[in-house]
Amino acid sequence: MNVLASSRLRYSFLVGLAAFLPLAAAQENHETITAEILSKRFSSGYFPVVGSYVEYEVKVTNNDDIVLSNQSFWASLASNGNQTRYATYFVSRVDPGDYKTIHLGPFKMEDEGWYELKVGIDNATIDFQPDSFMVYRQDPTQALFVGIPTLMAGAGITCFSLYRKRRRMGA
Repeated sequence: MNVLASSRLRYSFLVGLAAFLPLAAAQENHETITAEILSKRFSSGYFPVVGSYVEYEVKVTNNDDIVLSNQSFWASLASNGNQTRYATYFVSRVDPGDYKTIHLGPFKMEDEGWYELKVGIDNATIDFQPDSFMVYRQDPTQALFVGIPTLMAGAGITCFSLYRKRRRMGA
């Protein structure tokens, strides 16, 4: 009796596997929706600092052979300090082979560290390369990116003035 139950179990496993394989193969060959970052802008300028905002322009392309309609496109900006910002956008219609540009944000960056943007869309597979960047505290950033160039400019002006003064005295 034990051998018979084992044989039935193997048979039902093979039948289940045979039923599942076509579904898995169909999902592998299924084309996806692609999302590509067109632009990223920080409210603080070139370097992201704590308390500033980030905004994105993302191009969503429908590579499938069916119309993408009435879908929720979501975005999350997460930091390594466990601060996460979520936003959901409504996508009314994107025809096969067509695209739609979506404005994401602004997302506020409240702590320093690494941030990562991820996106997704309901009821569809999406191909997206997550974006990540480092957010700095404002004090060291200002000292580094404002203070040092100002100091160098001041030193250059001083040296040039001394050079001109010395040249006049020698002439």
